Amino acid sequence: MKRMKTTDGFVRRSNRRAEYDELAIRAQARNTTMATPEEELINDIEASLSELDDSTPVDSTGEQQVSRRWERKHAKAEKPKSKKKIAKRVAIIVVLIIVAVAGYFGVKLLMAGNKVFKGNPLSMLMKNERLAEDENGRTNILIFGTSGYSMSEDAWDGAMLTDSIMVASVDQDKDDVYLMSLPRDLYVKNNCPTLGKTAGKLNEVFYCAYSKDKDEKAGAEALMLKSGEILGLKVQYYVHADWTALTQLVDAVGGVDVTIESSDPRGIYDSSTGIRYKNGEVAHLNGEKALALARARNHNYGDYGLAGGNYAREQNQQKILKALQQKALSAGTLSNPVAVNNMIDSLGNNLITDFESGHVKTLVGIASKITDAGNMHQLKFVDRGDNLPDLFESYKVNGSYLGEKPTAGVYDYSDIQAYVAQNLSSDPAKKEAATVDVLNGSGVAGLASKKADELGNKYTIGEIGNAPTETETAVTIYKLNDDKPKTVEALEKKYNVTAISGELSGYTTNADIVIVFGADSANSD
Repeated sequence: MKRMKTTDGFVRRSNRRAEYDELAIRAQARNTTMATPEEELINDIEASLSELDDSTPVDSTGEQQVSRRWERKHAKAEKPKSKKKIAKRVAIIVVLIIVAVAGYFGVKLLMAGNKVFKGNPLSMLMKNERLAEDENGRTNILIFGTSGYSMSEDAWDGAMLTDSIMVASVDQDKDDVYLMSLPRDLYVKNNCPTLGKTAGKLNEVFYCAYSKDKDEKAGAEALMLKSGEILGLKVQYYVHADWTALTQLVDAVGGVDVTIESSDPRGIYDSSTGIRYKNGEVAHLNGEKALALARARNHNYGDYGLAGGNYAREQNQQKILKALQQKALSAGTLSNPVAVNNMIDSLGNNLITDFESGHVKTLVGIASKITDAGNMHQLKFVDRGDNLPDLFESYKVNGSYLGEKPTAGVYDYSDIQAYVAQNLSSDPAKKEAATVDVLNGSGVAGLASKKADELGNKYTIGEIGNAPTETETAVTIYKLNDDKPKTVEALEKKYNVTAISGELSGYTTNADIVIVFGADSANSD
């Protein structure tokens, strides 16, 4: 009897399985709609789960477990799946994919950051350290490029010369930046045993300090100090880029658009780089074309449109960087994983800086806010407009070109520093850039020069000489116009006197202010 009961149970289970198979075939015949890829993916996942479920051992209640499994499996074949359920599962899968991709880029970013930035790469994600600032609350960053430097070895003779030298001055609170390009051929004092001279072009400074021990930091710091000396700024950080970084970054963002601006109505033609553009044209540049425009300077006969030579080239370099910054931070670029991947690779392989890892979030925050062209300014030293004189000019000795020099004289950076201070200083008096003549009314030799040196770090000094007449009064200030009120106010406060409106009798000048130091001033020193 016990054996017959077992056989009947087996027969009942076999019949039930056949009925369920028939139901499944009918349901499949009724369902003629093709499954979507998402549904197929979910079905595959469910099938795998079902197979795992069917592998469960059968116990004393095995008959009921088999029945329930078959009922569940074939009931789904009859009843269409809920769209909400499908959408929910698809969303979960998409989220998992996004997390995986984000993790991939996160790891790549950390690896690239470890090459570029100093310190623990995890600080890029965890810290938001404020950048160092000067007395005006600005962060000054030297950006320089070498044309054939692979970040590990010299590619060719002259590859270590810095063809592009720029300083970016950033206000972290106002989110603005001033870009200042320095002439690579500027003639400067530079003790360079490697080249056997004590003066030469600015683009040799990095190489001279680097070449002694192939010390990247030594070269960068030497160029930071010299650039700061010229501009009257304390330069806190540097970014050293291989030209490859420019071409790869421009290609990574899908190219940049730059408006061609030239004093020549024909536009720009440069035979060395092969570029030719119409004046006013909005040129779409890929990496190769961007590099060509950045290097073009009309060096050969028949070229036109870049009359300023290196100065015109520097202005184009700034325009390309501005366009690249705006394109790289645009929503379309940041949402493109291929573009992001290529940018990370380019930065990791072609950039060296002395920023700490903890500065990365701060830098990204500043860069993302400086997308408006009104927040990024070009501070020109040549072709300034408004009939302002050039601050650099060619330097020739006996007809031989030695480079560029300040218009004020070789190694004289006073006018340049005053111009920079006028635009960057937080001091209202400095921003007015008043010209102050300093006169000696004491009869004591050398007093005017001494007083001019005391004032020179804050004011633009004009004439230094003797007053028409001697005076006992320690300090007399003559206000020659009403254009520089903050400067007059600062000088009145400094010397505790009230300025006199009008000219000094017997003295003619184009300065804004005249200060006469008398005998009492000499006696008090």
